[in-house]
Amino acid sequence: MKNLFLIFISLLTLSSYASVWDATNEWDESFENEYQQWMTTHAVKADMFVSKESKYYGISADCADAAYALRAIFARENSLPFAITNPSGSRDRNNAISNKTNAFDKYNDLDRRFVEFINYIGDSVGSENLSRLDTYSVALNSIKPASLFTYKIKGRFGRSIRHVYTIKDIQSNGNFDLIYSTQAIKKSKLPMNYRKAKELVDLPHDVWGFKRFIWPQHLGINPSRYPEHYNYSTEQFSLASSMNSNEFFERVKSLLRTSEESVSQIIERSIDNICQEASARIVNVAQGYEYNNQINGRCMNYTEYDTYSTPARDKALKASYELLIYNFNKYENQIEDPEVEHLARAIVFNLESSELNSYCPLVVSSSYTFNLGQIWNKIKKGVMSSHPNDSLSARWGESTDRTKCKTWY
Repeated sequence: MKNLFLIFISLLTLSSYASVWDATNEWDESFENEYQQWMTTHAVKADMFVSKESKYYGISADCADAAYALRAIFARENSLPFAITNPSGSRDRNNAISNKTNAFDKYNDLDRRFVEFINYIGDSVGSENLSRLDTYSVALNSIKPASLFTYKIKGRFGRSIRHVYTIKDIQSNGNFDLIYSTQAIKKSKLPMNYRKAKELVDLPHDVWGFKRFIWPQHLGINPSRYPEHYNYSTEQFSLASSMNSNEFFERVKSLLRTSEESVSQIIERSIDNICQEASARIVNVAQGYEYNNQINGRCMNYTEYDTYSTPARDKALKASYELLIYNFNKYENQIEDPEVEHLARAIVFNLESSELNSYCPLVVSSSYTFNLGQIWNKIKKGVMSSHPNDSLSARWGESTDRTKCKTWY
């Protein structure tokens, strides 16, 4: 009986000081390569945080949280350490938030313990922490699946907009398939966005751009001490400073592609990207419109505005059209497929076209359906609103009435 009691006490003691998971392996090049391969598989799914069939159900993630979560999931499943810089700035034994913490040992269910750990990280850090302290900038020719792309753009009144994408895969033509979350997705408990061949538009600068996670044992060290296989480089920043967005990202693709596209394929991909961006705007605007109705049109505070406004998304939509125009002007007389050429011309010049009306009709509501040429015309006129307190008609440029609520950035 005494022995049984001692065993019970020992188990209780171990349980009382349990880490989130035990790491019996260490990160090395082999595991990093496995992480990159894992990212391309069906194990990484858009609904893995919201599906009740997933052991990671309950993770609440915006863009940076999702990137951290995916890294932590792989680490846990492969008994690897996971650590990120403590945002408190502490330099003592608490200088990192890691899988070793026993702060969640009250959760006996190991999956629940992990979910609570990830949600704590989400409440503690964000894209600034990720970009400045937990990741490093990579050589452009070393970009792989599981690399990140982060950006920060200046808004008005000294505020900024930040975002993080995880590269799920790289297509043979050098384009990126991205998986990512947003604040609106987090708030609404929706699946992550998974976008194939999504175009990037914001140029790298400062610490923002193409990144990879720093291994736990290298957190806080000077980049000059990074291992050679990290492929650490700041080349992207000097290159971006000498190019426009279309030129820079075309250069990146040229370094990564393993097969060439025909001119028609380039143009068709540009058109498809516009369709995806415009279709995504329908969802984004609807989320803000529905929330505005829920709060009876009350002026949104900064956090609400930051969640439901669309200035960065609208910038991406405009950039998708500019990319089509860039490619159309570059290859106008070389487009092999006459149907693709006709569709591109109709979009760029907003021409009447039955093909344009049938290709990617944007059904906003029972009252509003637009084609891609009409949306480009509205963008050029600057009549579409990014403000979530505006009416649906104002959001889509059908009304000039604007909310008097504060524009936070």
